[in-house]
Amino acid sequence: RKNIWESDFKVPVAIMMGSEEDGISEAYLKRSDEHLLIPMPGDIDSLNVSVTTAIVVFEAIRQRRS
Repeated sequence: RKNIWESDFKVPVAIMMGSEEDGISEAYLKRSDEHLLIPMPGDIDSLNVSVTTAIVVFEAIRQRRS
């Protein structure tokens, strides 16, 4: 797994998000180039998928504008 801040979103990417209950299927995980994580200090162990998507898209836009 790779930290989201270390991933290069300036290149063309497809971002896949799984459901909160089931995640992404094993078939798609095997075909993906990277598995990303959002570092979260403290006792939080997961985020709502819509919040996670917003963070990932924000980071992609931030990188592309810099």
